[in-house]
Amino acid sequence: MAAVVQFHATGGPEVLQVEEVPNETPGPNQITIRVDAFGINRAECMLRRGVYAFNPLFPCKIGTEAAGTVDVIGQEIHGHHIGDPVAIIPFVLADANGYWKDESSKYGTYGEIATVPAGAVVRVPDNLSSVTSAASWMQYLTAWGGLVHYAGVTPEDTVLVTAASSSAALGGLQLCKDIGARVIAVTRSEKKVDRLLAAGADNVLVSNSQELAPEVLEITNGRGATVIYDPIAGPLASNLVSAASPEAKYICYGDLSPAHTDFSASEALTKRINMKFFSLYDVTRRPERLQQAHQYVYHRLENNIFQPIIDTVFHGLTSAADAHRRMESNAQFGKIVVKL
Repeated sequence: MAAVVQFHATGGPEVLQVEEVPNETPGPNQITIRVDAFGINRAECMLRRGVYAFNPLFPCKIGTEAAGTVDVIGQEIHGHHIGDPVAIIPFVLADANGYWKDESSKYGTYGEIATVPAGAVVRVPDNLSSVTSAASWMQYLTAWGGLVHYAGVTPEDTVLVTAASSSAALGGLQLCKDIGARVIAVTRSEKKVDRLLAAGADNVLVSNSQELAPEVLEITNGRGATVIYDPIAGPLASNLVSAASPEAKYICYGDLSPAHTDFSASEALTKRINMKFFSLYDVTRRPERLQQAHQYVYHRLENNIFQPIIDTVFHGLTSAADAHRRMESNAQFGKIVVKL
């Protein structure tokens, strides 16, 4: 038997329960990982509330990324060995047409062990602790997909990063600064301005007190942001379109706003803005693309170019609900991790 976190109904953090379940026997193309730490992601809070891209199947496991060691290997697995330090990267199951399947919710990383498809298990640099590894893969693989693969960020770009204190945004900030691009970070909190500047942002705007478009145009000498990296959408999208340069690339990788996304199609068309609604899972479900992304991130983690900013480390499975409360407080700066 193994302890895992599950929930039997959607709701607040209190629905997360630690339960004993039988040890799974991995299928021929699966690997069982003994988990040492797992990251907390906004997507998991949305799944718990029943507002995610796929529906929970009860009892529902939860969790998309973790760090640990290989415990059991499926019969057709090659390249992994018992005891290897590895990470589980975020993944979902898709049907033949690319639609996400609810069966994705039968997998989870909040637990003492996690059995997942072999394609979701990657090697990690020797210099990473389990906490650092658990904090890394969602944010940096997302940043690679949105900012390297799709936006093709260069040193000539000015990148406007919203929800800038989130781990995904901070990962994108680090990636852009590694490339040499200018980064304008957007936050709702005055208290986070200095920390964002210390994290590498060239400029920080507070969205509750500043109109983004005039400020961005002033910073960029009238050009506007050439790349927008946004997980919010909703009414903010209109402001972001106004802040964009002609032929800007708008990468939307989330829908944190519960409101409809609304912007002027005329303004977007006049500027010829390229809008891409992007999911990390379209990277992780394609082996060749994942290999490229993994190599890119692995090298930068190994050489300390990427250093995840960690907000809080909780301890033990029973702290999962508190970790979700911390996430939903919106007070965090960086990644939330649970260490077993």
